[in-house]
Amino acid sequence: MAKKKRSLEPKATKDESRSYNVNDALINACTSLVYFLNNEADSLNTLDNQLQLSTETAESIRQVLEMVLVQAVRAASEVGDFVLINKLIYAAVGYATAIAHKTNNTAPLLTPRIFGEVITSMSKTKASHSKVKSLWNLFLNDVASDSSPKILSSAPSSYELNAMLTSLSERNKVSAALTLYRRMAEDEVGVKIEGDAYTASILFGMLADSISNGGVRNTNDRVANNFAAADDVIDEDASPCWQWNEALGLLDTFSSLQLNNFAYAALLKVNERATEVYCEAGMRHNGVQCAMSVLERMKTDSISPDVITCSTLMTTFDKGRNWKAAVTLLNAMEASSKADETDKKWSLPLPNTFTYALAISACARCNKGELALSILDQMETKASSDASSVEPNTWVYNAAIAACSESNQQSRSKAKAANLLTALTILEKMEKLTSNGSNGPDTVSYNTIFSLLDTTSFNALKELNDGDAMSQLTRHDRFADVVIDLLDSMREHGISRDAITYYNAIMACELDSQDALEIFRLCIYDKQFIETATLKDSQMQLKGRAASGVVFVANAALSVASITGDMSVVSEVITDLSSIGAKMNSESIRHIVRALGNIGDCEMILALLICLRGQDFANDLMKERYSIDVLSNLSEKSIPMIEEEIYSAAITSSLRHDQLGVADQVLLSMKKNGLTLNQNSLKEIILEYCRMAIDSSKDEFKIARLMKRQEPDVSVHGIVEPIYITSLARAQAAMAMLKGIEHASPSLLSPVAKACCAAGLWQEARSIVRRMHRAAIRELQQDTGSSSTIVKGEFLAELPRLHRSLLKYCAKGGNITPALNFADDIQFLASKIRQHGKSLRGLKTREEETDMVLLSSRLSMAIETPDNVPEADFSDSGALYSILERPIGLTGQDWKLILIAASRGGHWKVCVGTLPFIRPYVKETHPMYARELAPTESNRGRSRPSLARLNRKYDRIARALTAAILCFEARSQYAWAIRAIDDWIEWSGRRPRKEAVASACRVLAKRYRGQEVINLVARVMCIPEVGITDDDASDDDLDYTYEKALYTESINALYKHGMYEEADQLYAEGAASGHLPWAVMEDSDPSTLKLDLHGMSIAVAHSAICVSLQKETARSSDGSVWDKDVVIITGTGRRSGERFRPVLTTELQKMLQGQFVPSLAASAVPGNKGMLKIPREDIVAWFDHQRRQKRERLLAVAEAMRDITSGDRLERALMQSSNRLERALRQKYENVDEE
Repeated sequence: MAKKKRSLEPKATKDESRSYNVNDALINACTSLVYFLNNEADSLNTLDNQLQLSTETAESIRQVLEMVLVQAVRAASEVGDFVLINKLIYAAVGYATAIAHKTNNTAPLLTPRIFGEVITSMSKTKASHSKVKSLWNLFLNDVASDSSPKILSSAPSSYELNAMLTSLSERNKVSAALTLYRRMAEDEVGVKIEGDAYTASILFGMLADSISNGGVRNTNDRVANNFAAADDVIDEDASPCWQWNEALGLLDTFSSLQLNNFAYAALLKVNERATEVYCEAGMRHNGVQCAMSVLERMKTDSISPDVITCSTLMTTFDKGRNWKAAVTLLNAMEASSKADETDKKWSLPLPNTFTYALAISACARCNKGELALSILDQMETKASSDASSVEPNTWVYNAAIAACSESNQQSRSKAKAANLLTALTILEKMEKLTSNGSNGPDTVSYNTIFSLLDTTSFNALKELNDGDAMSQLTRHDRFADVVIDLLDSMREHGISRDAITYYNAIMACELDSQDALEIFRLCIYDKQFIETATLKDSQMQLKGRAASGVVFVANAALSVASITGDMSVVSEVITDLSSIGAKMNSESIRHIVRALGNIGDCEMILALLICLRGQDFANDLMKERYSIDVLSNLSEKSIPMIEEEIYSAAITSSLRHDQLGVADQVLLSMKKNGLTLNQNSLKEIILEYCRMAIDSSKDEFKIARLMKRQEPDVSVHGIVEPIYITSLARAQAAMAMLKGIEHASPSLLSPVAKACCAAGLWQEARSIVRRMHRAAIRELQQDTGSSSTIVKGEFLAELPRLHRSLLKYCAKGGNITPALNFADDIQFLASKIRQHGKSLRGLKTREEETDMVLLSSRLSMAIETPDNVPEADFSDSGALYSILERPIGLTGQDWKLILIAASRGGHWKVCVGTLPFIRPYVKETHPMYARELAPTESNRGRSRPSLARLNRKYDRIARALTAAILCFEARSQYAWAIRAIDDWIEWSGRRPRKEAVASACRVLAKRYRGQEVINLVARVMCIPEVGITDDDASDDDLDYTYEKALYTESINALYKHGMYEEADQLYAEGAASGHLPWAVMEDSDPSTLKLDLHGMSIAVAHSAICVSLQKETARSSDGSVWDKDVVIITGTGRRSGERFRPVLTTELQKMLQGQFVPSLAASAVPGNKGMLKIPREDIVAWFDHQRRQKRERLLAVAEAMRDITSGDRLERALMQSSNRLERALRQKYENVDEE
């Protein structure tokens, strides 16, 4: 080994010496040139006489000097000696300056190109930016300025400027480059250098490269200061991408003669990059509109784009999801190629393969599958008829399938089915190409198809039943067979399968762990895949997790099993993995943890964590319970496996099953091992704490309801007041952890706000809502420049659902104060949205909108609510339907929840103030707006909703009146109850819910207004039944109709407060109209009167007996003769609460004894406990008493009428008044005399 080392050392020294010799030679030559120029300059400076150089001589010296200096500078750059470059240029400047002094500036020897070469060469070395900048300052201040000696043969050109800009671009000095260009263009330093097309390309390319995901920032103020200051105009359509705004400003500094196609192509790259990066809601760059404006400017400047420029445009349309623009450009390119060449001053190039692929991708990405297929057919047709046309290849087809896959992630089931159908049709085309010997599908094609497949889209696609395109699917009933069939198709066509192929195939199985296991076993039995997966070269082709090969596929199967909690599949997958010698990784362990968490075995999660430290006893526990040998399936290098992701998954799984003790132990173990939670793990834990807080709140409400039932008098106005203990602690923990999240998303803030409301933390919930409102307003303002007519902001999309949930929590507990606070915040946000909508439509915002009255003030009736307020301000509270996917504002359902909260809290004034605001939403459900009821208006009737739809809409909002009337009943506000029902009938054109009318009847009866009860029932019954007015599905008796329920409840209310005559009148009306059963039964026995009271309440039974007896008495010719016994059928109690224990019988006996004067003695019929018999003597006595009572009432009325008509009563009243006046005057005089 020593000899080999000695033999190698001379060889290495020889190679190095050769390299050193070359570099030394170059350095020596350049150094000699520096010495020569310095010596010549010193010699010239010592001369006393002037030199006379002819023009030819000066030109010859200039050419030689330029050639030598350029070569020397490049040589110094190759060896990386920037100090030598600096010496060369300074020596050249000194020499040229000495010549200029001796020739009186008549022989400039340096060309500007030399300085461009110097800057370029200096940039290639390790010289700092300050070194390059000093050379540029030398060029501007000492060489090119008018005050310095004339040593330049010509004025500075764009070549030198481009060299400096390129140097700054390579060092990412974007701001310095922009400042330098502006100074040169505006002649701020005494030297003006105009740029050219290459200058524009450099600047635009530099701006495009500076756009990155991490550098998203809005510097529109900076743009306004730099460019809009001169014009005093700020563009309202400025992009959130400051680089694009800078590029537009730079474009205005160039004339059309200074630009060419390459400059515009670089500008479009800026637009393309901005479209890709600034794609989120609220920070969206309108790349499609900007690209079209650039194309229009190119047409104005008569600069025809080439195919690369058009491809850049098409890429922007694809990323901007604008299929119309992509197809329009493609058609224009095809049409331009057919136009006459002599007439074209501006034209578009022929589309190439890349252009077609981007157009097809844009159509597929926008769910325009048929259009994408038509473009493919068009390409195939042209290629078959014209040899010069572009033929679609595998790359084109894969681009279309990939676009379907990307669009599928944001679509619903039907759209997913359409995307899958498009992708399968394209795959079928590719398979036909394979049979013809052309370009067919490859691994990427099938991998993308597998990513599109899932059970939802598969079932939806089978429902479409689209002919031949379904031939590959209809022959399979099981979804896994479709996946296996596609894998078999890959084998038949000789297409290799990689890890991504099997991963996507397994993940398509979603929740079927057995199917996932079956496909995984196909993977390990695939010899071609196993052989290629073990090669290092094939593993290097796949990046990220897929590089692990078989383990990556096994993790997919473990992921499916972890979702279903199928530990048997987990065990089999690990066993199969070990059979081929592969080992698990940390991702595999995380899936095992989640599987244990889904089945609730948190103890084994702790055992698994202990096992990962290398403890054999914990491994034995895993083998004993689930047959999983963890340690033998892990590599020795990975033990102990202590990773943050595993511990975070363990904590989340424990919290999901409320195992706080296990989660605490795992957290302590993390701290001992020096691990901290990352942002994603912290978000998952916060979500679990929110879930636990909401679940605990439900249990606390259940306890509060039980306490209310046991002690009903304790609660105020019937409010359920839970004691927040567990939910409060968990909600506070979620709030505390939320502070550790840097950029909380709306999907995280919304659950925290709900958890706070569930735990009674109303102020904390409101602070989160206001935070989300501010973010939504920013999204709305920053999305102004978007081409889309729909604003798709994350916060704007989440807020409507959050508002509804928060108001539900307020309604649940009757918390009206936080409900009104939330309403104020929602109203403020809706006003901002309305102002934004008016600004988009070019309308002026009214000044009074800025001075808003809080909604809580109006609802609490602190100020007067005008009649026109609902329609003017709040009927459009679901603001901007045209620009928002879901309305933001107080909708009809939100007003209903506010009413429910006020009702449960006993705030009747809030109910009165809220009803006018719900009016427009109730009016929308009026039957007169249904298309069935307006057949004559054929044109407008098509856009009208159906009656069934209006009925469903009314059912969702009808509970609002019930809540208000129940509150009025609790607070004895009978006048407002009547007013509310009358207004509701007018607004809706329907019968109110029976619960609302029954509540109004109860409050009227409570105030002894029996006649008003009768009038209310009559008004409601006069309204024709339009549709289903309320949900009767919960009633046990299907015959319990709206009318029967209303008559029954009103009679019960009147009976409870002793108004028997009014109750009898209502019963008589209900029985006459057929809504209540008539009690008298037809019987062949003339000596018995049978009354069937089966199914009646006590109150209705009382009225039924009275009315029936009175009517039967009136039928007889002589009312004093009654010769019938009365038999009452009450039933055996089949439907009573206590089965076969007749409740009505006992209660009816008490009623006949206590409420009939004289009492009626009712005795049970022998052998039938569901019947009572009243003897005829008691009936006759009761009739006699009724006649006497009636005669006494008539005499009293007659006496009162005689007093009124004779005037005696009035005379007695006047005499009494005069006597009282006389006594009062006499008493006054006596008091005066005594004084």
